[in-house]
Amino acid sequence: MPVKSTNIVPKNSDVKSHYRVRHMTHEDLPQLMEIRRDLKVHDVKSCIDSWLTVDPQGINVVASKEGEIVGACCFIRNSEDLYFGGLYCIRPKFQGSGLGIQVFNACMEHIGPRNAAINAVPGKMELYRDKSGFPIVETEFMCQKNYTSELVDSNNLSSINLQGVTIESVQECHLPALFSYDFSIVGYDRKLVLALNCLEDNSRTFVAVRNGSCVGFGTIKLTCMGAGRVGPLYADDTAIAEALLKTLIMSMPNFTGFVMNTVSNNVAARRLLKKLGVPLKEELTRMYRKEKLSADTKKIFALYDLNLAPF
Repeated sequence: MPVKSTNIVPKNSDVKSHYRVRHMTHEDLPQLMEIRRDLKVHDVKSCIDSWLTVDPQGINVVASKEGEIVGACCFIRNSEDLYFGGLYCIRPKFQGSGLGIQVFNACMEHIGPRNAAINAVPGKMELYRDKSGFPIVETEFMCQKNYTSELVDSNNLSSINLQGVTIESVQECHLPALFSYDFSIVGYDRKLVLALNCLEDNSRTFVAVRNGSCVGFGTIKLTCMGAGRVGPLYADDTAIAEALLKTLIMSMPNFTGFVMNTVSNNVAARRLLKKLGVPLKEELTRMYRKEKLSADTKKIFALYDLNLAPF
């Protein structure tokens, strides 16, 4: 049962004794989503739930002795040697108390000596580079947040000229080919989270198939703000990506607003968003702890999640 937020904030000298950092549980999700809604962030509850299943110690929260959650941060294990950070938030009335540093440091301990990546919001790149242990800055692309509160019309997209490609609702028989295709793009195994992704509530996943092989796939989910969010969306070419995107939008007609986060060096993804009338809202800087990641970004038309996975 969600814990009601209290208006009483302990004095700074008492905050750290009243609140502690601990691993988040699945039962904490409603409170975390309340904080994310207050921040007007288009996170997806089921997506966070899936990644928490993959890495049960990957998300930390700041919680009172009574169970009230006032902040969070994550570094989720994407592979044995790669973690990804995000979800960093502290309720405004607790900012400046030192709790944010505590939860961030707890997440960094979870990484150990391994590589990690983050997306830095504007104005924070120097902080992460010089003081937080992320000295390597991505120069090939920026991560782009694209959003509109208006309705998007799938009729503005085409599904012709697919040259033998069929778009099919994902079934268990598609999973081995989908896993292999995903590996070919990001370079590491994500079987468990992709399988969970296909089962999430308020989501739809479709696969593009040619001669029995996967040549693209995509998912649309309902965010905590009621918008439709596309991601991941990977495809061999623009025509397949456009057909998948059209199908995804048509499959979930009752959303309010539309989100699709992209990499800046995939100009074809930008053209698809222009067809839909979805503007660029913000660019984030990708940063790494030890080394850059390599991915086939020309096939990445929408990122999986800005807070949980690099691509």
